[in-house]
Amino acid sequence: MPVELDVTNSDGQLASGMFPEVVWPVRRLQPTLFVPTSAVARTTEAVFVVRIRDGNVEWVNVQTGEVDGKQTEVFGDLREGDDVADRGTDELRPGTHVTSRQGSPDSKSSGE
Repeated sequence: MPVELDVTNSDGQLASGMFPEVVWPVRRLQPTLFVPTSAVARTTEAVFVVRIRDGNVEWVNVQTGEVDGKQTEVFGDLREGDDVADRGTDELRPGTHVTSRQGSPDSKSSGE
């Protein structure tokens, strides 16, 4: 992301037109959730995860963050332990009754 900073250059080592490379650590105030990258669905109107609650499909709007291998960080109305579909798709319409199949820990959202 572009950032503008004012720096002190009292020793004259920085010249006009130089560009720095900056490492800017980001710290989360709370643990975040990661879901399988394939669980994040995108349409022209929304980015969402399909949550299965009491056998019914719900679309949970999310914003995505970091991608760590096969996992994507998500921010939204999800909680650790929520059952999410491994493959998010708009073909699973909200309110549809489904039978969920418990899979590996990767098939659930997890705190990080």
